[in-house]
Amino acid sequence: MKLSYLAFQAFAGLAIAKLERTSINQGDGYAEFNTCFAPCKSLDYDYTKLNLGLLSTSYDALCGYPPATGCLLLCSYAISGNDTAKLPKFAADMASTCGYSSYNYTESYYAEQYSNATQYYKPLSQINFSEPLYNPTIPNLTALAISYKASLAGNYNTDTGTWFSVGLCGYFLLLILIGSIYNFCRQVGFTKSLNNCKLSKLCQKFIVYPALLPNGKFVQPYGFKYLSALFPNRIQFLTDLFLFGLHVGYFCAPYRYVRPAQYTNFVAKRAGVSALGKIPLFILFAGRNNFLLYITGWSYSTFLHFHKVLAGWMFVDGLVHGVGYTIVYRGFYVQTLHNQPYFACGIAILTIAGTLLLHSFHMFRSKSYEFFVTTHILMALAFIILLWYHVKNFGWMEWPVAACCVWFFDRLVRVIRMSIFGVRTATITAIGENLIKVEVKKPSWFYHTPGTFGFIYFGGILFWENNPFTMSVQGEKICAFIRVKKGVTQRLWKTLVANNNQLTRKVCIEGPYGGMNFSKFRKYNDTLLLAGGSGAPGILEAAAEVKAGKLIWIVQNLHFVSCYQHLINNVSIAIDIYVTQEISDNRTCSLKELFSESDSDIKSTESSDKVSEKIETTSAQISIKYDKPKLNEIINFQINESSSNDVGILACGPPKMMDHIRNIVSQNITSWDKSVDFFDEYQTW
Repeated sequence: MKLSYLAFQAFAGLAIAKLERTSINQGDGYAEFNTCFAPCKSLDYDYTKLNLGLLSTSYDALCGYPPATGCLLLCSYAISGNDTAKLPKFAADMASTCGYSSYNYTESYYAEQYSNATQYYKPLSQINFSEPLYNPTIPNLTALAISYKASLAGNYNTDTGTWFSVGLCGYFLLLILIGSIYNFCRQVGFTKSLNNCKLSKLCQKFIVYPALLPNGKFVQPYGFKYLSALFPNRIQFLTDLFLFGLHVGYFCAPYRYVRPAQYTNFVAKRAGVSALGKIPLFILFAGRNNFLLYITGWSYSTFLHFHKVLAGWMFVDGLVHGVGYTIVYRGFYVQTLHNQPYFACGIAILTIAGTLLLHSFHMFRSKSYEFFVTTHILMALAFIILLWYHVKNFGWMEWPVAACCVWFFDRLVRVIRMSIFGVRTATITAIGENLIKVEVKKPSWFYHTPGTFGFIYFGGILFWENNPFTMSVQGEKICAFIRVKKGVTQRLWKTLVANNNQLTRKVCIEGPYGGMNFSKFRKYNDTLLLAGGSGAPGILEAAAEVKAGKLIWIVQNLHFVSCYQHLINNVSIAIDIYVTQEISDNRTCSLKELFSESDSDIKSTESSDKVSEKIETTSAQISIKYDKPKLNEIINFQINESSSNDVGILACGPPKMMDHIRNIVSQNITSWDKSVDFFDEYQTW
């Protein structure tokens, strides 16, 4: 919250300055205006500047002295080929540009000045250049021809960047539209029949479900301990590949230039405009309160993927932009750096962007997630502020303004969510080996479905640190089961051990988020749920809500099962538990028999009478197998033996398990004579 306030103060200070908007320069009169500006300004006028404006030295005479104003307007009209349709545009250009002078005249004033100039016009041949100019004239148009062509070429190349940025937004809008239609079809159950057709199954097999490489990894990283990276899945890669093609086509599209020296300038400018257009998109895609999450049904991980891809392309654009202008300014690079703040800001922006990109690599992000998030936000704020100063006098300010609005909206909603939830006392308990349970009273408004997650703030010196955890509801309490890793969870575990495995602490929960898959999953008449590791709570809650199906649960030991007793009590479908790190005889039992053996080890906040009552009324039969599950055989058997024509698969577990399930589904989907849909609950941060 403090960080958001400081950011607000910084951006409020920036907003005082006049902002230059994006303009489409082709056909708007600026080519003619810019071509005539220098020769008209160089003429000698009997005029004294007022010096009240930001750029009075350059603009006062041309904006406020009628002979000079008339000269510029007549020249612009003549070099356009006497195009009367552009006269209003010339007046508009004058009114806009002269905002930096000592005068603030309207378009109608400059339209009148053009009419006045036609009456007092004197040909160039009749001008006595040894005296000040008292009549409007037209400079030598032949001498301006090359400059005019160069200006037209500059406008074309600049506008190309603007249109590409708009087109890029259109590309993602198309992806969002396709995703929204598909999400709607899943919500209403239409895909239950659609997924059984051959074309749909082929799309699922080769595009929608598989990892990028055959039998490859999606949520597991490739590489080594100190050099690792996450690969996209197949459908994400195809969208990225198309995006790559768009960029190649954009940079290779013809450049119009008159002088060879313009080429480098135009490449650099085209890259710079393209970089600006990506900023609102990748900030939107990184937001937790992105409304597109609910429209498309895509996971937060998917939007984070697009955030990373767009940020990477933005850096490439920025690098081309920076290198290009380094070449353009060679010979007076240091002088420009000292005299032009925007130039120094550009170098700082590129340095920050490169640092942001580098430290976002998986091998750094996975080692210290809390440090990554904090530094990422701080550097992103510095990036936006410097970007503002870099472009505010050149145009295209809609992009930074849109980026700021998106960022502030997300932060505002997050602050509102946290304020409504408030700071509450949580009971934190060590319930197993490296497993923590957090319990906090549930507000009456707290919306919850299976798969819902939230971000928990534990306070302390590093109060801004927060981590995402799957939420479950136990009576009037919100519960989160936390697997101890590094950072805040490790510090919390050490404190728990020092306090006899239980303590109370003030916490705040930002949420709820997610939980969108379950409403689509429950449309299926038969279900298969697969859980493992810390992914168990959401899957167990989903299993309690479905009427038919089977739950496959993979655990290291039975004590881990007892930690989730309050969730298992509500499950009525058959449960197969695979215990991978204990040895005993396989058996089938009821919940009562399962938990009667370990009642003394179960830590539950519910009374023993309530627990016993739930166990008595639960009809689930539990099969316990002390072995590693052969998921390929299990999934194929459950699908083929199902009496229903449609089966939904919901899974959440460790990365290796999730990649294995994804590969099994994609490999076998065409061999199943049923409509099958796969819902992946795993989130990659």
